[in-house]
Amino acid sequence: MTRLYRTAQQYVLSTLRAEILQGLYPANTHLRQEEVAKRLHVSTTPVREAFRDLRAEGLVSIDPNKGVETRGLTLVDVTGIYELRVMLEPMLAQRACPHTTTDDLNAAKGSHAAMVATASPEQWSLLNETFHEHLVKSQVHTRLFDIVESLSHAARPYVSLSMHVDQDLMASNNREHAALLRAYEARDIEAVYAQTRSHLENTRDAVVGYVDQRLAADSRLQMKSG
Repeated sequence: MTRLYRTAQQYVLSTLRAEILQGLYPANTHLRQEEVAKRLHVSTTPVREAFRDLRAEGLVSIDPNKGVETRGLTLVDVTGIYELRVMLEPMLAQRACPHTTTDDLNAAKGSHAAMVATASPEQWSLLNETFHEHLVKSQVHTRLFDIVESLSHAARPYVSLSMHVDQDLMASNNREHAALLRAYEARDIEAVYAQTRSHLENTRDAVVGYVDQRLAADSRLQMKSG
């Protein structure tokens, strides 16, 4: 298991997510627990846990009779997820800003530096979640935090897809993160709200574009094979 991942479950989840997003498994492909465990040199336990996370992300379905099957990405899903994120996440950031500690900011800066240094979409995506979690850590026990976190996890496969398609998107996101850090450091609540909203809208536009391209490419392949 590569050192990029803290646990075997995280390694299996990231590997399968990347494989699904890169098109190695078309929609409705069966994934067998034992085969995945053997190929990735892990036990079946982290594979089973990864399957549950992939279901939460909308990348697979789990049926008692059919087992685990891959699902296709949809524009309806991604637009719905980001409509909610654009409404709720800036609100959470606005509430967190006055209470973000120096330690939280330093931890976020550390995540940001690691994101700037990596070229791996999988590693960047993990660090991205950690970065934002540090900034809103003061709100971790609120219902709003739980809702935002759930939406962030649901958006994860779409973000990963866009990073695989165009790694320049990581660089533009890194610049936006730097601006967000400056707003938090200045305790500028209005700027934090605006930067968070703008960041989400830019990511949404990129993700929607890449999902649309992917669906169009899949449709062309199906027409040729038919």
